[in-house]
Amino acid sequence: MSIFSSRRSFVFLILLVPATFGAEPESRATDDSITKAFQEASGGYSVDEIVIDDLLRTNWLTAVNPSWRSLGDDWQKETLLRLVSLRKAGKLAAKSAKRGRAIDEEIVPIAEIAARSVLDEHNVSSDEMLCDPRLRAQLQTAADSIAKDLDPYEIRKAILRLRKTRQLRPELVLRIVDWDRSIEVLTQQELEDALKTSDRISHGAGVYLFRDTTGYLYIGEALDLHVRLSQHLQSSDRLALRNYLDTIADGSVTIELHTFGPKSPANELAIRRAYESEMIRSREPRLNVRP
Repeated sequence: MSIFSSRRSFVFLILLVPATFGAEPESRATDDSITKAFQEASGGYSVDEIVIDDLLRTNWLTAVNPSWRSLGDDWQKETLLRLVSLRKAGKLAAKSAKRGRAIDEEIVPIAEIAARSVLDEHNVSSDEMLCDPRLRAQLQTAADSIAKDLDPYEIRKAILRLRKTRQLRPELVLRIVDWDRSIEVLTQQELEDALKTSDRISHGAGVYLFRDTTGYLYIGEALDLHVRLSQHLQSSDRLALRNYLDTIADGSVTIELHTFGPKSPANELAIRRAYESEMIRSREPRLNVRP
């Protein structure tokens, strides 16, 4: 092949690019298809109910695209978020007359803890958490670690209530700083076992949250998590926490560890205490002494 024919082929390929580059995938749902599906498959329920109810969501996604299951988690997340966006923009003509079922009030503190554990780790909104099938699954796993056999619908509906009352707003101090942290949740027994080995629990800085099915119990900070948690479990100097741990033997207590890396600003005491204080303010653990 001559150099001229090679150049012609190269130019031909370049000319093809503008026709395809940036083109919208055929599988991407349009606003019209999303709106039409809502009118046809909502059953009179709200957008929120479609997001949190597995059957309603399945019916609606099928109305948008019968092949939705083959399109992946990202497609489902994007399509649900666009439905939520259309609702917020007032572009859904169909009215929502039906309400979902009521929930058990005791599930609300469990839902808050589970939601915050996911939101803290991924730094996403509650809408993103509920619309993303992967994060919904993680949310349920977090809830199941607190109490067994929980209804996913009730967990999600409790989160909607918490969101509407602004009780799930991310703490300002967590939004403005890169904390270089990892988050882990252990049962009280798992923590006791882990502390028996020198390297299982970090000797670095961190913040810890004691919690059970009723909500947050106690939040504290430490320069050395391993040492401080050992003190709490052996004979805590916080009397209310010690009495609680001594009297509760049903295995319901879990400990959430926020461990900071060596370059985290939280290695400075004042910064770490700001993190701790903001968590105490927003999560209202009942055993912390109020200033």
